[in-house]
Amino acid sequence: MHPQENTHYNSWLANHPRLGIVFTAITYILLGVLETLPGVYVPPLLYFLALAFLALYLMPMVIGLPYGRKSLPDYCFDIRLLPLRPAARNILLGLLTATLTLSSIYLASLLTGHFQVDWSTVPAPRWVKGLTRGIWEEVFFRGIILVLFMRIYPKRGAIFYTSFLFAVIHLNTLPPDLETVIDLVSIFLIGLLFTYLALKTGSLLPGIIFHYFHDIFVLFVQNTPGADETFKLALLYSFLWISLGIGALAAKYIVKRWPNHPTPDPQDQ
Repeated sequence: MHPQENTHYNSWLANHPRLGIVFTAITYILLGVLETLPGVYVPPLLYFLALAFLALYLMPMVIGLPYGRKSLPDYCFDIRLLPLRPAARNILLGLLTATLTLSSIYLASLLTGHFQVDWSTVPAPRWVKGLTRGIWEEVFFRGIILVLFMRIYPKRGAIFYTSFLFAVIHLNTLPPDLETVIDLVSIFLIGLLFTYLALKTGSLLPGIIFHYFHDIFVLFVQNTPGADETFKLALLYSFLWISLGIGALAAKYIVKRWPNHPTPDPQDQ
């Protein structure tokens, strides 16, 4: 249920959702400086814990986003971190979509004729960083920011702006070259699928699992030293974009066949 226009929340930022979006995005970006500190394991772990503290304590109980200050369980339901049920379906969807995207990139890499197995592309620190991206990017973008956008715009607009902002924060080359722009388009499209999964299932769990495994193994499956760059990128992005469409169709089918079951009301028992 969407809040009414005249709803007043017990948080200043919750009453100004546009500023809440800006605050959430900028805070997330600024905390990324923790990963640049010296060290292999401590910086990514500090970043993970800082985002956890922000997401699970400051946001619901101090800052009050997206719907004012609330208890942690109520907040988790607001941003779709809960419920996890049906957990088996949501885990399956996360693994399936990750498998689709990684397999499509792997196939594109094989077709270049230059794919090489290199396990150094998935070092131990990447697994820690993957947790940060997988869990907290979903909580902040498909959770808090999506809810705030949905308070301002119709659903389609909220989905578009959430995915666009998600892509923009991954911009790391200025001015962007053609490859960077195409990469941002891919991130935008992946963001659309993350958002679709959250809204279709009512849970962040599928997107968290999808995001986690995709980020960990994406460098492994696209390792093609010596391949022609233009040919490689054309294959990689075309195959990836097709897999995202297949993932959305698969999610629609699975959710239809395996729908959410509302929690029974104790008064009805």
